Amino acid sequence: MRKQDQWPVRAMRGLRPDRNPLRRRVDRIETFVFGGLLVAALTVAPLAAASASHQAYDSTLRAAQAQRLAGQHVTATITTTPASALDGYTISSMVPARARWELPNGQTRAGQIAVPAGSHLGQAIQIWTDASGTVTGPPLTRAQAADQGTFAAIMAIVVTLASCLALATITRVAANRRRLAAWAADWAVTAPRWNRQRW
Repeated sequence: MRKQDQWPVRAMRGLRPDRNPLRRRVDRIETFVFGGLLVAALTVAPLAAASASHQAYDSTLRAAQAQRLAGQHVTATITTTPASALDGYTISSMVPARARWELPNGQTRAGQIAVPAGSHLGQAIQIWTDASGTVTGPPLTRAQAADQGTFAAIMAIVVTLASCLALATITRVAANRRRLAAWAADWAVTAPRWNRQRW
């Protein structure tokens, strides 16, 4: 076995509880904590991801339903020539244009809306407005809800793993302090005898 292939074996052997007389109680506690955190990461992360994804998806769908109920789908007529699709070094698929639209209650509104590039004066465009007639974005789609669910799942996994890593780091720091204190206490007892033997 090559040297680069041996380090995982050594690492696993170092984490394995055994009867090694050089292994202190704090070493065994640290091993059990690391093992528990590993099990927690492997079990909690998928559960947290599934739960977060489900909640985010349902929440987004409820928000989309509320948007559909509160909004109005109306037809706007472009009243000015839309701006050019060229914007510096980029080409936009939507461009601003002035338009006029009529609400279901008969009131007329006018303002600037985003229209597809290539639209022309007098063209009818479907837009969404709120109850007062102000232009709003379209309700969220199921695909967007799925994207929100995926993002929530990823964040849940990241938070779970980061929490386990933080706890592992805290455990390692605390264990190292205990080890250093124990070594210092042992050396305080051993040093005088060792120095006498040297002289």
